[in-house]
Amino acid sequence: MRLLLDTQIALWWLVANPRLSRAARKGLAEGACAVSVASIWEVAIKHALGKLPVAPREFRDELAAAGVAILAIAESHALATGDLPPGHKDPFDRLLLATAQCEGMQLATADAALLRYAADYPGLPVRQI
Repeated sequence: MRLLLDTQIALWWLVANPRLSRAARKGLAEGACAVSVASIWEVAIKHALGKLPVAPREFRDELAAAGVAILAIAESHALATGDLPPGHKDPFDRLLLATAQCEGMQLATADAALLRYAADYPGLPVRQI
């Protein structure tokens, strides 16, 4: 199964954070991972606010150089956010989750709130990393 990396997981990969699982590292090495443009946008916002040292172009370039696919935000992704169950408010997470659903991927995350949300709705394509 292909993985859509959430923003935190992608950032962990860039800094070789040991919390990134062996499965995620293997997926990256095999080119079975993707990152949404929404994650680049999130990095841009947090970088501009001084919350992240990584610049959005650097983030994109490092991932692309590793062969990670960069997925555009499609109209179907945006529309699918409205079909998700209520309860999780983070718009970036909702867009990433909808993207994973539309693209037949698993959203790789370590986000506790997102994992709790997915536990309440077992059909959601979320994989804990």
